[in-house]
Amino acid sequence: MKKNTTYYLIFSLVSMVSFGQEMFTTTNQGDLVSLEYGNYLDLNDIQFENKSVAIDFTSLFNEPIIGFGVAYTNNKLDFEDYDRFHDYSTFEELHNVEVFVRYKKALFNNWTMDLVLAPYLSSTLNEKISREDFTLSYAANFTKVWSKEGLKSSLKLGAGYGTLLGKPNFYPLISYSSAVNENFRYKIGFPVTGVFYKLNEQSGLDFTAKPKSIYVNNASDFNLINESYNDSKLEFKALKLAIDYKFQFDKNWSSNFGVGYLTASELTISENENTIYDFEANNSLSLNIGISLNINNK
Repeated sequence: MKKNTTYYLIFSLVSMVSFGQEMFTTTNQGDLVSLEYGNYLDLNDIQFENKSVAIDFTSLFNEPIIGFGVAYTNNKLDFEDYDRFHDYSTFEELHNVEVFVRYKKALFNNWTMDLVLAPYLSSTLNEKISREDFTLSYAANFTKVWSKEGLKSSLKLGAGYGTLLGKPNFYPLISYSSAVNENFRYKIGFPVTGVFYKLNEQSGLDFTAKPKSIYVNNASDFNLINESYNDSKLEFKALKLAIDYKFQFDKNWSSNFGVGYLTASELTISENENTIYDFEANNSLSLNIGISLNINNK
């Protein structure tokens, strides 16, 4: 088994180099080390590559559950076709470091409360770190779970604040999820709507629609058409429709490969909430692959 696990790990890491990107998204499962790599293939002649690593400790105690984690994402943008007219090298490499803390408490009648606090740094790091590089994101929601004939359903109600939709703002957390049978489940709501099908004991397919975004501060000078800007922001947002294949190698290792389509894409540079440049990002295909290690399998 150890030999097989090593083989699977090597295969997944090679695949990560061969395919493309997608930013790490914390799953509902805790106690994971996750690696992801992906690519947005063509946002109006801009290629968007992301690499991420995250460590998530969720179950330190049984009741209530307290967890914490840290994540780092490196984004690289290729402006080759645009650099002939202006210099966008300032935004070619973006960094995001996030620390998050979770608190989950059982209430009554199968209701639970979840609180998340996640301060993070999002910057080009071309100058010294400033307060403009930091955002304090947070979320709170209540979840009701019930069963009928052994099949679980849940209702989630809440709200959050952060860069889920681009520029920091408030957003709703609302969803209804229900298992149709042992292999098929669906979820309707925001930020994720999807259907989830279990192929067998080791693998499954997820069909989802969810927002993707990046919001990064740049403290260094950015020059455009004889104008100089020293407090600019790069903002990317889109709706991603995706198919993800997940495979469980053993009780510790799992991997996923996804193909997606980005629509309603926007990629802009702004200062003081005024748009400096709009890349008029078009729709794009995306590829991503990841691998996860359960670091607390009981």
